[in-house]
Amino acid sequence: MRREVIGVIIVISIMAAVAFSFLKGKPEEWSTVDYVNFYLKDNSTGSTFLGTVFAQVRGDERRVVLVGWVNITEKDFGGAFVGVPHGWRLISAETNYRDRNITNISDWMNILMTYDITSPVKYRIFIGPAGYDVFFCSQHPCGGGMGSVFVELIPEKDFEDLRLTLAVGSATRVLENGEKVLAVATTSKNVTVRL
Repeated sequence: MRREVIGVIIVISIMAAVAFSFLKGKPEEWSTVDYVNFYLKDNSTGSTFLGTVFAQVRGDERRVVLVGWVNITEKDFGGAFVGVPHGWRLISAETNYRDRNITNISDWMNILMTYDITSPVKYRIFIGPAGYDVFFCSQHPCGGGMGSVFVELIPEKDFEDLRLTLAVGSATRVLENGEKVLAVATTSKNVTVRL
């Protein structure tokens, strides 16, 4: 008897869910109105960052989505970088990047934000070693690694296009006074998509 009651409840729940989905109607899907493929390779480290940036609309809603793949070599203590300008809001940023040494480090993404309008970018998204700790990875081999990258943005105002700064790689630079500094995002490219 108890199994029959549970079975009836499950069947009624499924029927209600199906009926609700028909009454609600099919949700409108995102339409891609522009896209740009990108490929960056840092010659000094051999690291690569590639993917596609999509501009999409759904009714009055607009968004930009970056779907990418990073392959960071052992020489690279920086990794990949996405720079987002002012006027855009970051909705989501995720990576499944893992180092080749399979350490217990689980967070390989770091997002820095500024409200300083004189800065060329509002969000700085680092993936890979710089997303974890650039100073640690410059002193200790982080083993390189690879993984996917997903970034979703929406405009804060009526912007018609978005210009992202994408980069990969790292190097040690020597200043005129002989001081050594760590440089990340040494190979870069700007990509623009139009809404």
